[in-house]
Amino acid sequence: MKKIIAVTFTVLLASAIIFGGCAGPAEDPTNPGEPNAKVITWRYTAWDPPFDTFSIDAEKWADELEEATDGRLKINFYWSESLVKMPGMFDAISSGTADVGNAVLSMFPEHFPMGRVCNLVFVYKDQPQTGQTWMALLNKYEEMRDELLPTRVIRFQAPPPEDLLLKKKAVHTMEDLKGMKIATTSPEAIKALQILGAVPVPINMTERYHALETGVIDGTGDEWNSIFLWKLYEVGKHITVNVGMRGRGFPTLLNIQSYNKLPEDIQQIFDELTDPMEQTILFNNNHVEFIKESEQKVREHFELVGNPPPYVLPEAERERWKDLTWSVNEDYIAELEAKGLPGRAFVEDALAFAEQYK
Repeated sequence: MKKIIAVTFTVLLASAIIFGGCAGPAEDPTNPGEPNAKVITWRYTAWDPPFDTFSIDAEKWADELEEATDGRLKINFYWSESLVKMPGMFDAISSGTADVGNAVLSMFPEHFPMGRVCNLVFVYKDQPQTGQTWMALLNKYEEMRDELLPTRVIRFQAPPPEDLLLKKKAVHTMEDLKGMKIATTSPEAIKALQILGAVPVPINMTERYHALETGVIDGTGDEWNSIFLWKLYEVGKHITVNVGMRGRGFPTLLNIQSYNKLPEDIQQIFDELTDPMEQTILFNNNHVEFIKESEQKVREHFELVGNPPPYVLPEAERERWKDLTWSVNEDYIAELEAKGLPGRAFVEDALAFAEQYK
């Protein structure tokens, strides 16, 4: 009996080897008769939480790519700095640690002089205007694209321009800012706050809650969305809107080598679904609607805890701030020209595009 079992097992094993050796790759269920294609997986790094509209739209975009490529291109997301901290995101995308993700250019002013054009003071009034202006400049100026190598831009996400959230003291006039420690990041916002009499404190968004709670800062240059997303409304008491001190934004970047490694047909699908200007308009317009929800929730919280209602800075007062700080934009022009870049023409184009897209 044992001999029969042994012979039977040997025959079965030999058959498995023979037929297994002759078998080809498993069929692709979407294309019967075709072997399975290799699945390419990208890593997407971001500091935003997954419930921000920018994050939600990015996941929708990734789902569209995955579906259009029959699952051959998949993007895994690493939200809330879970892969790389905010300051290291450009380097991570450049090196291929991440294939795609967001980067804050204002944190590295020397590396991205033209990319910082979104930080001009008292120029932008809303995020669609900021985003389209930035993209139009990128399309026109090769020098701006060169700053971002070895990456390329697939969209520009623009939160609203900076307003003010304060912990204890309200700000209704320029004079109210005197001596107040205000968190911000860009060189332009830092200079503008100094001119207005405040003390700028360069603190990243992810660190501002604790700094405001502990009194390291008196306030922060933020707007409805950031105030809601990062729960700053829990530790702030006063909000001043219609400031728009500086535009803000960050490009979503793609490692060029990651793109070049894609099969040609996937590259074509990627390009069809990722027009940078269309993506910029879509993401920022959707974010406008999200801002309205954020504002409503913050207002409800303020009313619940008895905080004063947000203060709307009068246009006449805003013009005072603008007139006094316009030299910051002139300094920016001088900085670009000192680097051999077309500073005056570049900023004039920025103002023209901002007027076009307002």
